[in-house]
Amino acid sequence: MAHSTFDKILAEAKALPPDEQRQLRDKLNEWLDTPQAPPSEAEFEQHLVQQGILSKVPPPITDLSPYLHRKPIQIKGKPLSETIIEERG
Repeated sequence: MAHSTFDKILAEAKALPPDEQRQLRDKLNEWLDTPQAPPSEAEFEQHLVQQGILSKVPPPITDLSPYLHRKPIQIKGKPLSETIIEERG
């Protein structure tokens, strides 16, 4: 769907008179040259929800007591991180 919107915009831009095409190019250059502040965490989370990557934004963890007495599990063989690196390579 977004691609068809882009195609429509391109077609309309081609139909503009040369002076308006220059104005459009100047405006696009202005937008692209203006540094954008990175989104806040809340804005980024909302963007993920809008894109369907997250179904909802989980609430922040406020009760850390379940994590206070965690103990790592013992595994046999090489560390998992090494296995991941080997599989990626």
